[in-house]
Amino acid sequence: MSPATTNPNDGAQLPSQSAVKAKRIALFANHLPGLDVAKFLQESSSGDQVCALYVTGHDPLNDARIIDAFNITEENVFIGADAIKQSQHIAWFKEQKFDVLICVYWPWLLDSEIFTSVNTTINFHPALLPINRGWFPHVHSLLDGSKTGVTLHKIEDGADTGSIWAQKEVEIQATDTAKEIYDRLQTEIVDLFKGVWEDIKNSKIQAKVQDEALASYHAKNEISTLDNLSLAQNYTAKKLINTLRARSFGDRGFAFYEENGEKVYLNLRLSKTNKFD
Repeated sequence: MSPATTNPNDGAQLPSQSAVKAKRIALFANHLPGLDVAKFLQESSSGDQVCALYVTGHDPLNDARIIDAFNITEENVFIGADAIKQSQHIAWFKEQKFDVLICVYWPWLLDSEIFTSVNTTINFHPALLPINRGWFPHVHSLLDGSKTGVTLHKIEDGADTGSIWAQKEVEIQATDTAKEIYDRLQTEIVDLFKGVWEDIKNSKIQAKVQDEALASYHAKNEISTLDNLSLAQNYTAKKLINTLRARSFGDRGFAFYEENGEKVYLNLRLSKTNKFD
């Protein structure tokens, strides 16, 4: 049985809204989840409108698909991190009086003047917060056995520290490498958003403050220290297998050892049978 989706409410009755207006949205969209969310919002029948769209510029093809999902004027589409940092743009953003700000796998922290100017903010993080804040949470779950999952939370000061709207635990399978769990988390977080979007935007659920006693954080450069495997070092089988699982991503392998002055890279495949397709 898959873990249940939870939203952090204590059963309290929240005020009902007799008249629900369409929302003006600022969307920061990246990767395939950003495209899936863009399509979902555009296809919604509720009248919500993405009035400002931000893409990273890291994947021009995916960015173009996100932009094409909307009927949005070119002057309200922004590429990269520079525009949102400029004082003139921040002033413009605040003047728009957006109802909701949504960040989908956005790689940069937003200025507090941006996120505090919007009443409702939602950030996507592929971890079971407050566990594994920061970068590559799926890698660290493979390495240390920490729980993994997906979380939608408010944007507040600090990386992935905001109060939680909803989350779901996602189990790691015995045959998962980083690629499999990464892909599964992307699917699960979009499904979670689709299931709770109406409740979040209409103030039908309350966000729950994260438990700092359970918090862990990983910086972006931590995983680079994992890759150089020493032939002179003794590893337990579990540690070596988990390291290779965490550093194998599809047809790419990041872990390596050096012999005769050359690097030899490793990529691990796992199966519950002795046949590998």
